[in-house]
Amino acid sequence: MDNRDTRAARRFHDATKYTLVGAGEGDDDILMGTLPDLGPAIGEQDPTIEPYPYKVYTTLDPWYLPLEFPPSAIPALDALATTGDLPLDRAVPSLDTIARLCLLSNGILKRGSHRTGRVIEYRVAGGTGARYHLELYLVCGDLPGIDAGVYHYAAHDHSLRRLRAGDHRAKIHQATGDEPSIARAPAIIVATSTFWRNAWRYQARAYRHVYWDMGTVLANLLSVAASSELPARVVMGFAEGDINRLLGVDGERETAVCLVALGSDPGSVPVAPPAEPLDLPTRPISSHEIIFPEITRMHAASSLATGEEAAAWRSPRWSRSFPDPNGDRVPLRPLAQGELPQDPIDTVIMRRRSTRHYDTGRKLPFEALSTLLDRSSRGVSMDCLDPEAGPLNDQYFIVNNVEGLDPGTYVLHPKHQGLEPLAIGDMRKAAAKLACGQGYAANAHVNLYYLADLAPIIERYGNRGYRLAQLEAALFAGKLHLAAHALGFGAVGSTAVDDEVIRSFSPHAYGRSYMFVLVFGVRVPGRFRRS
Repeated sequence: MDNRDTRAARRFHDATKYTLVGAGEGDDDILMGTLPDLGPAIGEQDPTIEPYPYKVYTTLDPWYLPLEFPPSAIPALDALATTGDLPLDRAVPSLDTIARLCLLSNGILKRGSHRTGRVIEYRVAGGTGARYHLELYLVCGDLPGIDAGVYHYAAHDHSLRRLRAGDHRAKIHQATGDEPSIARAPAIIVATSTFWRNAWRYQARAYRHVYWDMGTVLANLLSVAASSELPARVVMGFAEGDINRLLGVDGERETAVCLVALGSDPGSVPVAPPAEPLDLPTRPISSHEIIFPEITRMHAASSLATGEEAAAWRSPRWSRSFPDPNGDRVPLRPLAQGELPQDPIDTVIMRRRSTRHYDTGRKLPFEALSTLLDRSSRGVSMDCLDPEAGPLNDQYFIVNNVEGLDPGTYVLHPKHQGLEPLAIGDMRKAAAKLACGQGYAANAHVNLYYLADLAPIIERYGNRGYRLAQLEAALFAGKLHLAAHALGFGAVGSTAVDDEVIRSFSPHAYGRSYMFVLVFGVRVPGRFRRS
């Protein structure tokens, strides 16, 4: 645990809660904060300063990446269930693998046009409000087809631009406090967020969205890595300043938020060459940017200063106890392996949509729900968490239309692989209200809420534990979203009225905090919206 004031996370969470007033039929009915400090939830969205959704280096030549790749033989649902801990002594990604990882986690799916004539570019991974703010960088040694260096992945033209030549992985290793997976990794993905791109619409709540959207991107990236039989570990313990200097980002407007160690190579990491400060011009994303102090304070309060501090922060790993069900539970019944679709993850990612139209005349099979929960909740390889120890977040449900389940509220007991009923009754109106008045939550078959008891998490991990809780919730939800499409269903990440969610599941959920919600079910054919 770091030694900062650990009340910072709670203050930020309270300051960015959503509160519903009025009928809940528009943005004016949603306020942010807690009484008496309430204000508009949605920013002014001045079109004259709308951020450009890409980072573009204006003086660096692009190195265009392949767009076609050999198909994977591993089915999507198997890739989604993989934790990333693959027992391989040597697994080195090739140029094709790096290109596939970048394209299928943060690339462009397609370009379309709005009725106003404006060009719209759809990403393969959904983002809150389509306010794409994440960038990917590659730090690697010599790989098949790629020279050692520090590269930026340019999503707008699917290319790499080299920021530094040479093998700089030792700097990442030092910044993580000698994290073993980083020492073995022939390639490291560094993800950054440019806060203003999302805050233009969502103001300070954009800092929550950093980890919501990061979890969505990771669901794609980790499943693609698994389908390539490439070990992958998420690393959240690192000194931000060291990473930011290597990338040449300022740490305030744009900052590193997550690392992923890719592959395995038993060779030692060479001494890194000198890394002079970078001064590479980029296209301005906006003529004027607004800084939200709540974001700046929360990020600073949850940052680590040195590799030694990062090593201390991650050890020992989280371990929690899980209560037994208070009453009857409904055991999960996942589909057998032979009953599962065999589509590869590439196919599933490319057909993923944000589904807001659900077929209320059809029930979601209980076996399908069981499979979605089983495949999305097996955990991931992470430097500070043990997949076998259970999740940080608990999963609570509003069930509207599932075969064999009465409508009502439920909680998942992961150790018992079963659902415990909390309250039975029609919750459709409540679901729409919790979703800030959005009707699709009432029509959906299931609303799944990820809730965390923040007190012990922050006690163990300090303010940085808040990042972990948000990230894990969105990552599990991202896996479930993809799994839903693998089974032929639909899903969409939503938003919620924080305290109303807790009240809806109390007394069982008393003391927990809302992290994320995913809405899913049987979709109406042909009705999609990309986000």
